[in-house]
Amino acid sequence: MIEPESLLQEAIAALNESDYATAGERFERAAELLAVRRPDDAVAAFESATRLALMRGDVATAAATLDRARALGGDNARILRLAAEVADVDPDINVRRAAWQAVARSGDATQRHQALLRLADLSRNQKEHAQSAVYFSEVVRNLPQETAPHVRAELYLEIASARTATGELDIALAALDDADQLLPATGDDKTETLRNRIAGQRAVIAFGSGDPEGALRAANAVRDRAVQTDDVMTYLGAAALIAMVHEQEKRLVDAYDTYIRARESLAQLLGEDGKRLVSPAIEMFEARLGPDEFAVVWNEWVARRRAALAPR
Repeated sequence: MIEPESLLQEAIAALNESDYATAGERFERAAELLAVRRPDDAVAAFESATRLALMRGDVATAAATLDRARALGGDNARILRLAAEVADVDPDINVRRAAWQAVARSGDATQRHQALLRLADLSRNQKEHAQSAVYFSEVVRNLPQETAPHVRAELYLEIASARTATGELDIALAALDDADQLLPATGDDKTETLRNRIAGQRAVIAFGSGDPEGALRAANAVRDRAVQTDDVMTYLGAAALIAMVHEQEKRLVDAYDTYIRARESLAQLLGEDGKRLVSPAIEMFEARLGPDEFAVVWNEWVARRRAALAPR
């Protein structure tokens, strides 16, 4: 008779070979043998089989093995966390949200932290920005004392982004101030990237508060810093804001030039992938203007380029 320990060893060996199907099958068989005498070990094996099924994209098998784990172990915090992972592939946002809310209610400190972050992310994706801010704020309140400053600063930036989206600009600025105060004067690339993003959010707030020229100055400064640190996403966001300001102020050639320069810069850095990051924004800009107005803008832009390149 095959012993569960042998099956567990085979499962681990298959896992080390990235043979997830075999590993999952061995864990499940081991769990069946362990269920009567060692239910806790059986639950752990079923959990492993569930996660491996998720890794393979086999949601039906994941749900089935999860049910078997639940039958042995009840709805303890670990099982609730695994159930949320399985639910997270469900197309129904309410199913996903309910699963993570169960973890937030019953999990330990680490599980609650993970659940609140996921709930904040789900709310943000649904453009429920006020609720997203509430979840991020709860995460901050429950952070352990030893949490790294840049982690706290990142969360304050998320709160600021959410409050900007809801139009609560004073609260957003206060959150950015909290983030800034946490960062050292000089730091590693991660710190500098975060500092760039905070400055970029200040530019967005300036634009939203009716100060387009202040937003333009801030966004230009952020774009320059992003170039120095090869911070692609911050560069892209700053360029988009610069173009937006120019377009609002009817400086359409400047707006178009901003997009084109961004595409050229990112193409130099990333090749075709860089171009693809900017091309949708250019296409939408053209669509907003319409063919006739865009033709005028393009001709003036070409004339400017030629004048800039002409020998003096």
